[in-house]
Amino acid sequence: MNISHLKMMQAVADTGSLQQAAQRLYKTQSAISMALKKLEQEAGFALFDRSGYRLKLTAHGQQYLRQAEEVLRQHQRLQTLTDSLREGAEPHVTLCYDHTCDASLWLKSISELQRHYPATEIRIEGESQLRSLRRVNQGEVDLAICPWLPLFRQYGDFETIAIAPFELTVVIADTLVNSAGGMPRSRQQLLNLPMLIPQNLDVGISMDAILRLPSQRRIQANDVSTQRELLLAGLGWGVIPKHMVRTYLASGQLHEISIPGFVQQVDLEVHLIRSASRSLGPAATSLWDMAFTAFIA
Repeated sequence: MNISHLKMMQAVADTGSLQQAAQRLYKTQSAISMALKKLEQEAGFALFDRSGYRLKLTAHGQQYLRQAEEVLRQHQRLQTLTDSLREGAEPHVTLCYDHTCDASLWLKSISELQRHYPATEIRIEGESQLRSLRRVNQGEVDLAICPWLPLFRQYGDFETIAIAPFELTVVIADTLVNSAGGMPRSRQQLLNLPMLIPQNLDVGISMDAILRLPSQRRIQANDVSTQRELLLAGLGWGVIPKHMVRTYLASGQLHEISIPGFVQQVDLEVHLIRSASRSLGPAATSLWDMAFTAFIA
């Protein structure tokens, strides 16, 4: 048994396919197949059921994989710890935030990070549609901030800290209100107007399925800034983070929609997120610790 064989088993279990596992790991299919045979020879039982179109774990294979994944997590932690001990503070820290969140949430922490780790380069990247979660899970970034729901844990092994409130509101442009002959006061009046919705989120969540609103005239936008511009142009109504439209609500360019029995506001949280299977370097750990200290204070 070796670590690379366990990684191959995990990839096959995730994809159900030797070909897809090979593509993910940049290996040949024969290398993946040989690794599985080697693991099964050492274990003394079948790890996968090969009778169907897709490879599926046997009952023994499921138990084996659970322990294998813990071994892989421990190996990753040991590797990152080794790198940190060998090199000192990491040469760079990559921070990612979802565009729906206020990027200023990083500012105080970044200032402290610069003061304590001046040689560490700080990279800040924005993403749409919760891609920040995928990037944390794949080890592409050290830390991320994004809106959080408990169901996101099924998409990765995450640790999180709540750092700020996150409020969604339903809005419509003043120009669209005027052209429609007034503010919509019923669900049906609202559904007669164009609706702006985000495209399916990168973690596999369909906003269309969640909203379940049968509006026939729709515009899908793949980032929240574009959605805001479409709202301001009067091209439809939609749900958007309140902090992104607060000034336009104050000026009267946008109005919040209030319809009895219709969700007009959603209160969530923004979380700081890291992978539970990877150890952070000293600089990134300091950012996490600052957020944790603020959380329990």
